[in-house]
Amino acid sequence: MADQLVLGYWGIRGLAQPLRYMIEYLGLPYEDKRYLKPEEWFGVLNQAPFNTHVLVNLPYIKDGDKYIYESAALYVYLAHKANRADLLGSTPDEQVAVTQVRGVIQDALKGFFHIITLPEDQYAAKKEELYANEVAWLIERLDKFIEGKAWAAGANLTYIDFALFELEETLKSFHPESWAKFTNLQKHHQEFSNIPQIKDYLASGRFLAGPFYPPGRFRWGF
Repeated sequence: MADQLVLGYWGIRGLAQPLRYMIEYLGLPYEDKRYLKPEEWFGVLNQAPFNTHVLVNLPYIKDGDKYIYESAALYVYLAHKANRADLLGSTPDEQVAVTQVRGVIQDALKGFFHIITLPEDQYAAKKEELYANEVAWLIERLDKFIEGKAWAAGANLTYIDFALFELEETLKSFHPESWAKFTNLQKHHQEFSNIPQIKDYLASGRFLAGPFYPPGRFRWGF
């Protein structure tokens, strides 16, 4: 379809999975273009139009002749594309809360990447200590921050809920014992997964159950 969006990313969940949730929630027609091999992506970088784009990267969104890069910008673009600027935060306080939660998610993922990119001979011995020191305490803060809130930033669903859900999915799979302690995040996970559009997507063949990350550099997620 000429009028559908294209979401381009590797054939993994990674940074694109929250964007997939958002596009599905918004009901925007799209192609989920997955580059399954490095050469599929790097092979087109020296071709038009990518070779004319300064910020070219994955993930990207193609909308007609327009290309948008950088994950944070893609959420903003999708919200405006669907006339849903409320997903960026309906009030100044919500917008601030969205940015705060986004920062903690990024910090937690940074620690998580440190764990799953450990040298293979160090992974088993160090993963629990690093999880406690670099990830778990941040998740505890998130769990407390969303306590009593309908959604991550307050009373209204925002784009950060899509990112938080994917972090919850990751934690649930990577460290189920720790995940069992975070009751507020569990509630958020359940509420989000029951949104009709999300529930339909999760049960559909469009849903990418895995891998979270590719084998090779990563010790987990494939």
